Amino acid sequence: MFGKKAYLTSVAMVAVTLAFGAPMRAQSPAASPDGDPVASAIERIHSAVERRAAIADRVLAASKLLSESKVARKEGERERAISRLQQAESLANEIEPSERSYLSDELARAIAMERAALAPSQPVIQAPASDAQKFGAFLRPALARYSAYRESLTRILREENLPPELLAVAMVESGLNPQALSPKGARGIWQFMPATAERYGLAVGATEDHRTNPEHSTRAAARYLRDLYRQFDDWKLALAAYNWGEDKVQRVIDRTGVRDFDEMARRGLLPLETRKYVPAVLSVWAQMNKGRTASQ
Repeated sequence: MFGKKAYLTSVAMVAVTLAFGAPMRAQSPAASPDGDPVASAIERIHSAVERRAAIADRVLAASKLLSESKVARKEGERERAISRLQQAESLANEIEPSERSYLSDELARAIAMERAALAPSQPVIQAPASDAQKFGAFLRPALARYSAYRESLTRILREENLPPELLAVAMVESGLNPQALSPKGARGIWQFMPATAERYGLAVGATEDHRTNPEHSTRAAARYLRDLYRQFDDWKLALAAYNWGEDKVQRVIDRTGVRDFDEMARRGLLPLETRKYVPAVLSVWAQMNKGRTASQ
């Protein structure tokens, strides 16, 4: 990637080369309407220079848009970065192949590099190995609690017509620790915030807090997750909404029209925590499903 000074220098070189340095196509000598060959040659040179100047203007405009895209990306304004990059690509594509030079090709490569930076081709469903190792360490102390709670809690999930593997959410949220309390005030194995807990019928108070009751909170969580699935008709989006909030996920859909978690993650429309949370839950879900299948 170019530094700022080197980048501006390269842009200037592109403009100069395109305007004056690229070879003009040979033209057969032709007389002007009044039969003056010198006037005809001057006319052809003037026309070629005007065309090169127009190309240079496009390259400079595209380079400016590319620079704005980079700045917007670094400032976290992804949509503006994508918009500027698309405008830069559109201008660059107006240059005919026969009119391109080495430096205009360099500009095209810089645009391609920025496109790759905005849409990294890294997997979004599987967590990096280091995260997987940390997650494995988190799961080990939860296995005893899982053995103790599995029968009663999966029964509740089945009664609510939900996959029993949704216990993966509680595993990721708290390691099935009924007394888990987050700095933001989420509590219990499902990490309910007070407002959501009360919305789904859980008592939340100083002397009585049903969020710490595994069975009560699982009944409420099952109904909440079912509502999320009905809203988004997709388990990945439902899990993203459980982590980030259904209103926030819905706003992304309304604003962009994207209804696919993988695409949202690829485009950076979700926070990093949510992009890691959903794959983590799915990983545990898969392990639970594998264990249930093996025991049948």
